Amino acid sequence: MRRSTLASAGAPVLVAAAVASFALWRCAATRGDRGATDARGRDGMVEASAVALLERIPTYRQLARTPALRVARVDGRGILHVEVDLRAVVEPRLAAMGFPGASELLPRSARGTIALGSAGGVPMSGELSESWRFDGPAAALELLDRSPAGRAATAALDAIPGEPTALLRVRLRPQSLADPRFGGAALASWRDRADFAEKLLGRPLRAEIAEDLAGPAVFALYEGSDENEAEVIVAAELQRADRLSSVLDMVFGLGALTERATIRRYRGVPTGSFVASSGGPGLALAVDGPILLVATSRARLESAIDARRATTRSRGAVALAGEPGASWNAVSASAFVRHGWARLSRSPDDGIAPIAMTTASLWPEGKSGWRLEGRGPAPALTADPVVPFFRSLLSGRQR
Repeated sequence: MRRSTLASAGAPVLVAAAVASFALWRCAATRGDRGATDARGRDGMVEASAVALLERIPTYRQLARTPALRVARVDGRGILHVEVDLRAVVEPRLAAMGFPGASELLPRSARGTIALGSAGGVPMSGELSESWRFDGPAAALELLDRSPAGRAATAALDAIPGEPTALLRVRLRPQSLADPRFGGAALASWRDRADFAEKLLGRPLRAEIAEDLAGPAVFALYEGSDENEAEVIVAAELQRADRLSSVLDMVFGLGALTERATIRRYRGVPTGSFVASSGGPGLALAVDGPILLVATSRARLESAIDARRATTRSRGAVALAGEPGASWNAVSASAFVRHGWARLSRSPDDGIAPIAMTTASLWPEGKSGWRLEGRGPAPALTADPVVPFFRSLLSGRQR
């Protein structure tokens, strides 16, 4: 019961960020193992010279070898132009993992330009400069706020202490979470668990959370003792806090009956922390004023509460590098994130040293399209810390 309740109360913010990031990552980094295809055998749409350039980028190496690569060419300035059938790339892999049909969450295709090094005679200090266009509606991206006047995550950032090495800011469209068709068949099991929790508690949790979330949220990652360890703080802004506070009070009350839960007030804020039965990071939650806080440890949760009460604030380099107006924005200078993406794409991760900052921002374009812009020593999507962190939890890499 505790697990179901926690999933419904705290997970939607994480699910929204993770699904959006998952969709974006799969666009660029497939792990298909169908082998290389002769580039010259695809009606001239895929140039061998373009494939050779893609293979120079470790994260994109598998992308260069899949038949789902529809177009790959190099223009006169040395810039790569690429088009990919996203769903064809990921569906076989997702089906093998037990998620058939999950590719329907993604856009159908992506078209992008990738400039490497000093393309066009413009020195870029070895960086990649990318621009990707995602056409058509996609369930994962419909979670994001398209409004140009949407709220920036200023209040949520105030709850982020110290200097995280990777940070994701997202402007959610909370009403999507209450849609009974949310995620289609791919998220049917999640909706079933949420239905069960709502029946147990006798209240429409998803509708309440959708009404209470203000939209802006921040996912901050802090390095651990080595590249396999990291801790996280998530801060989400709320329109109103009373209903979610009452849900957490109920969860804390149930947690007090177990030996793995610690329930206490910190600086006047009711908090609850739960130890994972399998070891590794736990879960700590609180509603502090208009902010929902979720962290991987009580210490991190309390540091976020302290940060909100600090009389002076200074933004770390990662937070200052972000684009506050973007619907989705990620910045990373993290060894944990870099190593995580290397594992995900089955590529070496020792070719980029020292760790340098990679940035990515997603903006609405047209009626239903999106544009991803990025720059850094690695592909833009590898700035995202959410996917590597959750994969580390699922794979048991965190110790």
